[in-house]
Parts: sequence; C-alpha cells; structure tokens
Amino acid sequence: MVTFDWKRELDRKDHQIVLSGQPIAIHCHHYNINLQKTLEDTLGDEGIRLIYQSAEEAVYMSLKTLLAQYREIKTVKSKLEMCAIMYQNCGLGIIHPQTIDDGSGFVISTSSHHVTGWLAKHGRRDTPGCHFSRGWLAGALEAICGKPLGSFSVKEIKCKMMRDKECVFHVEEN
Repeated sequence: MVTFDWKRELDRKDHQIVLSGQPIAIHCHHYNINLQKTLEDTLGDEGIRLIYQSAEEAVYMSLKTLLAQYREIKTVKSKLEMCAIMYQNCGLGIIHPQTIDDGSGFVISTSSHHVTGWLAKHGRRDTPGCHFSRGWLAGALEAICGKPLGSFSVKEIKCKMMRDKECVFHVEEN
C-alpha cells in the first residue's frame, strides 16, 4: 500500500502554495465567483468554455506530474480516490466519483466552494453553473486514463446552485 504524504506534497514555499512541487492558486469565493459571473455575462458560452478548459488543462498537467511521482497508485479506483482527496485538500469541495466504466460514469458533489460562493453572492441560478468543477473532472480523468486533453466531456445534470440536493456530473469519453 502506498502512503501518500499530504503534509509533504501540499506545502508552502514562501508566499506560494505548492502541490508536488508545482505552485497552485487558491482564491476566495469573491474572486472566483466574480470572475465566473464576468466571463458568463460578457462572453456567454465562450466564457463558460474558458473556465472549463482552464480548469481542465491545469489539473491535467498537475495530476500527470503527481501520478508520475506515485507510480504505485495504479488502479483507476485508487487514482479517483486520490483525486477526490486532492480536490478537497485544495479547498474545492467534496466529490464522490462513482463507477467509471467504458469511459462513462457519474461524479457526485455534496459540497462545493463554487456553489457556496455563488449562492452567497447571487442566489439561485436557473442553469447549472459548476463549470470549473466540470473542467477539473475532465482533466483529472484524462490524466488518470492517459488520454490527451479534450478526451472527456463532463455535463452537469443537477446543480446545487439551482437548489438541487447535490451536483451530479455525467462523464463521457468523446
């Protein structure tokens, strides 16, 4: 069994927070939600795509590096568990990956930094709004499965921003 040392891997170097030697950015909900609202209001679907693709690429690059350091973590299930811990340790919320078979499956989120921030600042939405989480999940799955960027699409079919009980993401290989 591999012991993953979060204390060593998630660290602070001077003013930076680092995950496995790579700097990561952590912002408060004011910044994240204002950025999302601005991108949605000014660019529409293109703004949503920008949020999604930025998160996808960032986690893909980071997770590929992390998985290369911990080659003992081999199964998709173990890698998904590590991703869920990483998501939570980065302050993004809680995700519960369900079985991902044949490139398709579901991920449930019971708690989300972006949901909490959106509801506090803007209240209920009429459309799903967890664009960052969708991109994050796509990039994580691409890194886990050894696929190139853009290989997975993630759609949010239930969203706590719309006052659903939980966020539910459908994952599918393109």
